[in-house]
Amino acid sequence: MLDFATKRRYIAENPASEVKHFNELRERPARRMLSLEEERRILDAAPVYLRVAIILLAQTGGKTYSEGFSLRWSQVDFEGKLIRLTNNVKTPGSAEPIPLSEYACDNLQAWKKEEASKSEYVFPEPGSTQPAHLDGKTVWKTTLKRLGVPAFPIYNLRHVFCTRLSEVAPDAVVQRAMRHTTPETKRHYQLGMADQVRNAVDKANQRLYGKRAALHFRDSQLPKTEEVKIAVCN
Repeated sequence: MLDFATKRRYIAENPASEVKHFNELRERPARRMLSLEEERRILDAAPVYLRVAIILLAQTGGKTYSEGFSLRWSQVDFEGKLIRLTNNVKTPGSAEPIPLSEYACDNLQAWKKEEASKSEYVFPEPGSTQPAHLDGKTVWKTTLKRLGVPAFPIYNLRHVFCTRLSEVAPDAVVQRAMRHTTPETKRHYQLGMADQVRNAVDKANQRLYGKRAALHFRDSQLPKTEEVKIAVCN
């Protein structure tokens, strides 16, 4: 803010220019990939409403968490397999309908049947038709702690979605799914892709070398003295 004021010449100089900035990255939880085994354990242990929210996060790229608890059934198009958002979004790209996978669609339909309420909201307050006032972040942390899964923010499921999709889809599809303005933005959301890099190198090696045996690290030639002994014996 002070830098902005200096740039606009509201003040002559930034009085905090010599202050050492706090390293926020050091205090943030490390981003990590979610294994399928961990995902299954979390889904089994989490409250029912949170299970649906987790599936939507991991299957749509995360926009449904910030808007999910106010999501209306009228915004869910089961026939077109889409979630249609309101105009209250950051960018025009963010207003694009969210494609629903078969898995996400099936779970939403099962949730609607299970809930069987007259509420217009996907996540209604128990005993009410109004949207629930649920703190998904707190319940998420509690669930992870109970399972012994290393803690990470629920929003990181957006990173998980991007990483998984990047394994099978081209940049244009990932950009559309994440609703990014440029394809380069996905680099920030991709988690440690060691497996993908390893598999790509293995494919390159297969193309170049085929099935190649490991190197021999001992000299396969016999020493000269041994050659002489063999010659004498013969």
